[in-house]
Amino acid sequence: MRRRLAVSLIVLMTAAAPVLADDFGAEDTVSRQAVAGLEAYAAYKMGDYDTARALWEDLAAKGNTTAMVNLANLFEQGQGAPADRAAALEWTRKAAEAGDPRAMVSLGVAHEGGASGLPRDLEAAERWFRKAAGAGDADAHFNLGVLLLTNRGQGLDTTPPDQRRAAACHLRAAADQGHVEARAMLKIAEKGGD
Repeated sequence: MRRRLAVSLIVLMTAAAPVLADDFGAEDTVSRQAVAGLEAYAAYKMGDYDTARALWEDLAAKGNTTAMVNLANLFEQGQGAPADRAAALEWTRKAAEAGDPRAMVSLGVAHEGGASGLPRDLEAAERWFRKAAGAGDADAHFNLGVLLLTNRGQGLDTTPPDQRRAAACHLRAAADQGHVEARAMLKIAEKGGD
C-alpha cells in the first residue's frame, strides 16, 4: 500500500512539475523585468540616460509598456540624445497599441492638438480617449469629457444635450478619481444641462 501511494505521488509530482515550472518561470520573468525596470529608473534618476535607454529598450522589446512610455519620454525630452519627436511618437503608439492607458491618453492629446508631427484629428483623439477611459484612466475620462462638452471644439453652446450628459458622465468619473480640473468642468457641464 505504501509503495503504491509513493508511486502515485511520484507520478502526480512528475505530471505537475511542468505546470509548476511554468508558473515559477512566469513569476521569475515578471520579477526580472521589475528589477530591470528599477535599475533603468535608478540610472535615469542619476542622469545615466544611455544605461536607462538600453535597459528600457530591452524591456520594451519584451512588451513592457512602462518601458515604452519611458523611452517616449526620453526621446521627447532629448535626454541622452537629441530630441526625436518621431521616435517619441512611435514608442507612444507602440505602448498605446499594447494597451497602456497612459500612452493612449498621450496619443489622444497628440491627435487632439496636432502635436508631435501628427495632423489634428479629433476622431482619432476621441477613439484613444475612449479606449483609455474604458481602462478607467482619470485623465482619459477628463479629456474625453472636455472634448464632448465642447462639441469637439465647436463651443459649449453647440453641444447637444445627450452629448453634454455623456460629457458629464466622463467628467464625473474623473472627478470621482480625484481629478481636480474635472470637478470644475463638471460644474459647467451640469449647469448647462437640461
